[in-house]
Amino acid sequence: MKWLDRHTVFAPHLALCLNEKDFDAAVRHCKVKDPGPWLDPERHRALVHTWELCGRLTCVVCLHPEHATSDPIEVAGSLVHEAVHIFQKLCQSIGEHSPSSEFEAYSIQRIAETLMREYARQTGGSK
Repeated sequence: MKWLDRHTVFAPHLALCLNEKDFDAAVRHCKVKDPGPWLDPERHRALVHTWELCGRLTCVVCLHPEHATSDPIEVAGSLVHEAVHIFQKLCQSIGEHSPSSEFEAYSIQRIAETLMREYARQTGGSK
């Protein structure tokens, strides 16, 4: 007997880049030919790049280094904002046009927590 995959929806591959060097490494790893600029600091504190790779959604969140060291509540707000965009893109990628409020809330919570834990790891804010 072999157990089969129990997932109904695969979460997107996520990465958090706090500088352009890390973004470039993520782009090389994903083999994306034209990713666009990592972010425009005049217009964005943070943004998410999304790509469909091998049938899986890949999301790379970029947080401007100056913003990444600012007020932690502002950082959390930006990461939640980007988590919403990731959820929206996930829904588009699976053809979900009317997600339930619980699916939406739990998904955004999980994405935001993942981003915040990675932010804490990269900045030394968590074990």
